[in-house]
This record gives sequence, structure tokens and C-alpha cells, in this order.
Amino acid sequence: MPSRNRLINVVAAATLLTLGTPSMILMGSSVAANAATVSARTAPNQVIVSGFSEKGDFIDNGVSSVYFSNWSTVAATTSGISLANRASATYSFAPVAGETFAVGTYDNVQPAASRSAGFPGLDVTGPGRPSGCTRLTGSFHIWDLAADAAGNITRLDLTFVEHCGAGRPSNFGEVMINDAPHLGQLIASATRIAFPDQTPTLPYILSNPTSSAQPVSIWQSATTVSHFSVTPARTSCATSVAANSSCTYWLRLLPPKPGNYSATVLAVSNGSTLQVKLSGPAGGV
Repeated sequence: MPSRNRLINVVAAATLLTLGTPSMILMGSSVAANAATVSARTAPNQVIVSGFSEKGDFIDNGVSSVYFSNWSTVAATTSGISLANRASATYSFAPVAGETFAVGTYDNVQPAASRSAGFPGLDVTGPGRPSGCTRLTGSFHIWDLAADAAGNITRLDLTFVEHCGAGRPSNFGEVMINDAPHLGQLIASATRIAFPDQTPTLPYILSNPTSSAQPVSIWQSATTVSHFSVTPARTSCATSVAANSSCTYWLRLLPPKPGNYSATVLAVSNGSTLQVKLSGPAGGV
């Protein structure tokens, strides 16, 4: 294990919230028992979406959220994915017409419902664009995928980025179906986080669905200089996650100059270690 002699300092979260206050949607007493109304033929028991938003993004107006539950629609097959949360967020992904999803990158996306032949589709809606974007650019990448014989997705890890109106600010994040990282008894909200060229504050969440508090510590390797900060939203979250509760950690890239940055954050709980990969082509501050 890398040297762990640098514990993430607990500082006031308010010092980081400069580009819109991130929010979390976490409803119900158990994350593992995700209460979704499923319109597909399968019933994924865990759907987690990290929806991140840069300042100037038209879709979510610079406010980032993590959705653990409260899904009204979960339709996920190898021919298309449609997710709708009762908090007014929707996420749709489509392969090229006539094809099915596979692990890999899908570039040059168009609006999913009106995409031209030969193009994959992507649609994200939010408070700023409740009907989606008529013009957009972006891409998505499928990192992990499994489906049953009928094409119903049983496991998915997907990251995406969308620029609404062909503008520069992005709406980006990760979609996981039955594929969330586990840290002992804790469930993590993301596998990897790639920052855009801005430096938004992004929420990373550890959820505890058990009836006992779970210990936790967050570390960065001392072998390299990191330009990422990790700040627990509550002081208690630096050492434990309460029973049937969750802890939010604010992540931010603080680059001294433009360039490409990367780091690995280590989360430790009950002898289990989880690596969280952070990266970003920051434009500098």
C-alpha cells in the first residue's frame, strides 16, 4: 500500500463551494434496496448516477448532484438506456441505430431521440433544460457491461460528457447499474472522476446501508504531490459513516498552472481499501 502519512485535512466545506453548491439525492433507509419503478424487463437493484455540472452549463446550472435512489424509470438494455429520477433529472444513451452497446468509446453524439444514422445518442435533462438540448456535442464511454440473453443490462459502468448548445461548459459524470464500488460495508458513488478544464467542486459519497457505524479514513499517497483537495462535509465523516446514513466528501482540483493532473485517493474501512482515480486537464486558476 502506498505511504499513508498524509491524512486529508478537515477544513470548512464552505471554502470550496465556489461554483454552485453540490447536492445529493439519497432517499430510503437502504441504498442496496433501491426503490425504482422499472419500465424494462429487468429490475436493477442499484442505480447510482453522479451528475456533475460546470459553471455555465445550461442543463444543471453549475450544480452537481449524486442520485442513489428515487428513480421513476430504469430502462436499460443493450439497445438503449433511459433513466429518470423524480428530482427532475433524466439520462438517455443510445448506440448507433441497428447496433448494440459494447465496451468502448462513443464519440460525436447527437440527441438520442433524433440522432442521424451512424451516430450514437446522448440526452441529459435538468432544471436548466427540462426538455434537453436540441444542439449538443459530447461523448460517452462504457467501461464495464454485462447483459442477459435477452439484452437486458445487468451490470454497467459508463461515463459521459455533454456540452449543451455546443458551448464549452460541460455536464458530465458516471452511471452505474449494479456496479458500484464497495469499501467494506460502504457503497461508493463513483469509480473514477475526470475533472473538466474548469475546477468545480464535486461530491463523492460513501453510503452506509447497515445498522452500525462504519469506520473510514481518506488518504492521498505521499509519494507524489497532489493538487486535489478532499474535504468531508461534516467533521465526523473524517473518521466514520453513521449507521443507515452517508457522508459527502467535496473533491476539487486546485492546479497551480494549466496542465494535466492526476492523483489516487485511498479510502480505508475495516481493513478494506478503495482507490479513487482523479484526473483533469485543468485550465489553471
